[in-house]
Amino acid sequence: MIRNISIENFRGFESLDISDMNRITLISGRNNVGKSSILEALFLMMDHSSSDAFAKISGFRGSMTGGAASLWNPLFYQLDTDREIRICLKDDQHSSCLRYRKDTDYLPFSANGIPEDVVAAFRLVTKNSYALLYFYDDADYHEEGHFFLNGTSALREIKSSLPGNELKILPTTRWLNTTVTRLSDTVLNDIGNLELKGKKGDVVKILQELDPAIEDIITISIQGVSQLYLKVAGKHIPIQYAGDGVMKLLQVCIAAMEMKDGILLIDEIETGLHYSMYGKLWAILDTISVGSNCQIIATTHSYELISAVKENISNKSDFVYYRIGHGKQGHMAYRYDLDMLGSALEAEMEVR
Repeated sequence: MIRNISIENFRGFESLDISDMNRITLISGRNNVGKSSILEALFLMMDHSSSDAFAKISGFRGSMTGGAASLWNPLFYQLDTDREIRICLKDDQHSSCLRYRKDTDYLPFSANGIPEDVVAAFRLVTKNSYALLYFYDDADYHEEGHFFLNGTSALREIKSSLPGNELKILPTTRWLNTTVTRLSDTVLNDIGNLELKGKKGDVVKILQELDPAIEDIITISIQGVSQLYLKVAGKHIPIQYAGDGVMKLLQVCIAAMEMKDGILLIDEIETGLHYSMYGKLWAILDTISVGSNCQIIATTHSYELISAVKENISNKSDFVYYRIGHGKQGHMAYRYDLDMLGSALEAEMEVR
């Protein structure tokens, strides 16, 4: 479980330290204070060896991927590519650190036997786009490599301290973009996996919290296209007709159920849910996160969602809340445990 994160020169953060995170961690703050960037830093750390990681992060924001200007430059604080990005984590057992640097001299092939004018021309192109040099350290384990562009795609070259350049396996991490209400193929696969594990009934019980008339959830294939249906009063209804609330609750809860020993990142967790469901959402996620040993780290703008936490988390030590603020000394993370948050809310303090 992630306990601390330290971020330097990433996105809008020159520096930020967040300490003593818990199983369920909620983050809030004003617009553009960097809530989503914290989730991106966590995702990038866990998916850093994937050449698709940068495109995924761009996709989270709905950005088009292109050259370094759109893929890598926005990762650097104030677009200053001469600064080193540094993301460090501490979990229950050890610490790890990821660093990125701009590299204008890297060649993704051996220059031996290649005419100097060809090498010089390639270096000129590299200076305009550049490669991304990275280092990853985790106790005695070390990775070092480059990401470089081939058109609009990123390729990688990595060396690790393990035999055969084997890469260390990190906790499975999923980013959930809750502003998208269309159910993806991932949800269909997750439903199938849960049914094979005998846990589909748990999903139905969760949906019944939203609508007690729901009897079952079924995958039906028509003309080769699979789709989820809800069984309501003996009739099968395509799930997209059930409303955004049902699909949102399904997305969040199934993702948590399938993230055993992993990390679920949820941006703007309240999107698509009526405020009357917030208490039930916290109670459900509390139960699922314990059963799956899943850490949930989410962002929100909602005062009602924050207020609904206190009466719906069974173990106080499982929850922590952070308000991200920006002052004269830069960004700060103000930490509230459940009791402190309750006292602040009772005093009608602004905690967002």
